[in-house]
Amino acid sequence: MSQFRRDVVTGEWMIIAQERVGRPYQFGEQDDKSLCPFCPGNEHMTPNEIMRIENDGEWELRVVPNKYPAVCAQDGLMDENTLFYSTCEATGIHEVVIETRFHSEALHHLNTDKIFDVLSVYKKRFIELSQLNDIKYVQIFKNHGKNGGASLRHSHSQIVALPFVPQRIEQEMEGALKYYQNEGRCIFCDVIKKELDCRERMICRNDHFVAVASFAPRFSYEMWMIPLEHQEMFCFASDQVLMSLADIFKNTMQMMIKTLGEFPYNLVLHTAPYKFTGNYYHWHIELVPRVSHHAGFEIATGTCITTISPEEVTQLLTKK
Repeated sequence: MSQFRRDVVTGEWMIIAQERVGRPYQFGEQDDKSLCPFCPGNEHMTPNEIMRIENDGEWELRVVPNKYPAVCAQDGLMDENTLFYSTCEATGIHEVVIETRFHSEALHHLNTDKIFDVLSVYKKRFIELSQLNDIKYVQIFKNHGKNGGASLRHSHSQIVALPFVPQRIEQEMEGALKYYQNEGRCIFCDVIKKELDCRERMICRNDHFVAVASFAPRFSYEMWMIPLEHQEMFCFASDQVLMSLADIFKNTMQMMIKTLGEFPYNLVLHTAPYKFTGNYYHWHIELVPRVSHHAGFEIATGTCITTISPEEVTQLLTKK
């Protein structure tokens, strides 16, 4: 059974998930589709599916429970005990979205309609999981490539429903609230205005989104895709907005691949929790290429060093 453990100094929750040691790992081995649990014909290698999208009798996308979950469904509230070392069972739900039936087809190479399908499934599962008892936050993320943390080559993303709001989300929300209290405006909306005005870090935009190079990146080439209309939660996004997100994600990736070639990355959704009632937060997607690595200084201080500025990144990606 996995455990939550609270850092006695910072108060941040961590997960000890020893069962995940046994999960399959395909990188560094022969790429054998017959051993891939996400390929058609191998459906018996995954737990019973939660949902699927079909076309002409064949599945195009499946959602299944993670066979090696970081958290496990249990009844009862998270026990934040008052012992010196706080620990409890890691309750929650961990799912996998198998984004395509084709083993070697990456998410960013799918057409926009299929990327839209993936995003629509994200939204559906976000809403359904958020309504469960004791779930306080649903984290959606994708690891692509060996250095992005993926263990299987077949394109997939993950959804983890948690009984607490992660510290990074809390920090963003606290910063956004402080700005709103001081300025009376959403800080993300002001970021959008600034980036559209100065264009120093704007990669591309469409009717509903802007993609910008992060002003203070943790990793080289870090990108944010932000909806132009103020929305606190991802679940507010209409089909039209999700189609625009599919479009800007694909366009941003194509621009980056021209410069970097195929690269490993993490894609993460940051959104207000489902039961959030404020209006100062603004959901967005963060795209983090893993072309650089954190070392001792970053681990020691939390202060990240990158070797290329976001302004240089923008010039590289947008040059004709």
